[in-house]
Amino acid sequence: MSNLNNESVTVSNDTVRDFYHRYVAAANARDFDTIDTLMHDSILLNGQPVQKEEALAAFKWLTDTVPDYVWHIEDLFVDGNRIAARLRDTGTPAKTFFGAEPTGASIDFTEFASYKLRDGLFSEMWYLLDTAKITEQLNK
Repeated sequence: MSNLNNESVTVSNDTVRDFYHRYVAAANARDFDTIDTLMHDSILLNGQPVQKEEALAAFKWLTDTVPDYVWHIEDLFVDGNRIAARLRDTGTPAKTFFGAEPTGASIDFTEFASYKLRDGLFSEMWYLLDTAKITEQLNK
């Protein structure tokens, strides 16, 4: 059992794993209402304090720019209130993405993500995308 920085909330790594799978499923389904319920009102996004609305706007921009964007969980590690994931992200940009105009070229790249939960909700979200791979695929 692990504590999520709240003495009254103790959950197993399996519960946290299920939480993350629900989050990724909601992202892939464009279920922003569910994603909204999984985050604190204020979070740390890649080291910057933002309001939940800003994080959701970034999600919406991404899925508007790449309408068929899909996150595939390749590896998932949970340790208490921390989550680390290696994801394979795929899609075909319909709008300018990483400076490249849409050409019908698809992207397929690795994302590393790290999260911290507090009171059972995301309080920190960090991600690193293989931008060199994205740029290479879009500029072929």
